[in-house]
Amino acid sequence: MTAARLISSSAVVLLLLPSSGCDKHGQAVDSLMKAARKTGERNARVEQSVQSYLATSGTPEVQAWHEFLTNWANAPQHNGLAWHEEKHRFEGNLTASALIEDRYLFKAILDFQVSDDFQQVLFPRIRFHFAEVRRVIVPPQGPDEGGISTTFQPEQRLLGVPEWIRLVDSHWNFSELGITIKSNAPIPNIRSALPYL
Repeated sequence: MTAARLISSSAVVLLLLPSSGCDKHGQAVDSLMKAARKTGERNARVEQSVQSYLATSGTPEVQAWHEFLTNWANAPQHNGLAWHEEKHRFEGNLTASALIEDRYLFKAILDFQVSDDFQQVLFPRIRFHFAEVRRVIVPPQGPDEGGISTTFQPEQRLLGVPEWIRLVDSHWNFSELGITIKSNAPIPNIRSALPYL
């Protein structure tokens, strides 16, 4: 099986070393810049296709995604994708993370597939990950310096669409899913970690 080539949605950074005046060095830099630009343009087309289909699709997976974002409108979102040569398509996922009682991380993960011509988009699966945070350690320089360490309790839950529907119908009563929520016991620094989770 051919390994998928990971394509980051973040900017590509190139380190340019001082040139010795060699044409080969300049050509190599030009080639790298063209490849980075082409990858960036291709990623943008994939993201545009995904967002367009998200706006019009009525599948249960997409409906659950929209419900999650409606209930937790400020949830930080991330995406990642990879090109699968043997399948001739892009595959990836969108994630959104929310805090429950400043103690639990509740994450929606929506998988997507995009055809090589960017014309067909499928959302084959959504799942929800629920985990209790044990501890968050922020470096002395503050969260903007990175290096935040987050550890979780071992017991975690992965939920699908049926559990999601039960949660919505119960008006976000997690006990309907057998999950006990501790209130008024926030984890220090958890809000600093949320953008990175």
